[in-house]
Amino acid sequence: MYQLLTIYLCWIIWCFITFFMANSKERYIYSFGILLFLIFMPYEVIIMDIPFHLSFLFLLLYSMFFAIRSRFTIKKYLYILLISYAYSIYFIWRMTSPIWNGAYFTIIAIAVLFLLIRKLTKRLNGQIAILLTAISFGHLLYCTICRSYHLQYTIDETQYYLILFAVILVLAIQHSWHYCVRKLEHYINLIELKKRWNT
Repeated sequence: MYQLLTIYLCWIIWCFITFFMANSKERYIYSFGILLFLIFMPYEVIIMDIPFHLSFLFLLLYSMFFAIRSRFTIKKYLYILLISYAYSIYFIWRMTSPIWNGAYFTIIAIAVLFLLIRKLTKRLNGQIAILLTAISFGHLLYCTICRSYHLQYTIDETQYYLILFAVILVLAIQHSWHYCVRKLEHYINLIELKKRWNT
């Protein structure tokens, strides 16, 4: 079920990128990246006795490319590191939580990540780069810790995809909303300017 939901979210995000983003190099990088992610999704590889989806490894490399290309300040790289640790600790803590079930953990993770990413930077490209890098390395750290200490996984890669793409979708909706509001304001200003010229 999570895999189908992830594919559905990917296609919605791809539509937002294709129809609402300005015609730029980032638009092609994002849309091409989502299509490659969907192609790699069914395949799995085993590295050091840890099974990984090929799409997860692709996201890991993709996020490294974005983090290097974005040329963040040292402070932002420290934020990425802290979010990675927080992600892995949060889902390890889920093992001992007697109250919440998996759905609550996922919804809270989506909400907190969205608010945190919005606070760290205003640019959409920076938000996506920080989010992708932080939770990709966080999930890698989480898988490594669980494997090293023989702990039961509380989140699998399909749930990780769901969290990642849900936050990106909310960011895309917010960005598209601001884009539409700016266009509407520009259109209203043009109408008012024409009225002034006519009178």
